[in-house]
Amino acid sequence: MKVIWFKKWGWTYLPVHPIGIVITLLAMLFLVPIYAAIVRNGHSVSDDLYKMFVYTTCTAFWWKWIADKTSSNAE
Repeated sequence: MKVIWFKKWGWTYLPVHPIGIVITLLAMLFLVPIYAAIVRNGHSVSDDLYKMFVYTTCTAFWWKWIADKTSSNAE
């Protein structure tokens, strides 16, 4: 029997299993020290946002990939 970690909800996914919640929290916690380092060493807001964009999109891509593969409509 397949365990469902996420449920598709519109264009995003909701964690419906404790493992899905842990994956989501780990993705968010991963970004906290990165954002802190970017802001601490940044020179301007636009430079900070450009650097944050790279890490945020990569993290969001892998989170969505995991969510898609473990959702109720994955085949």
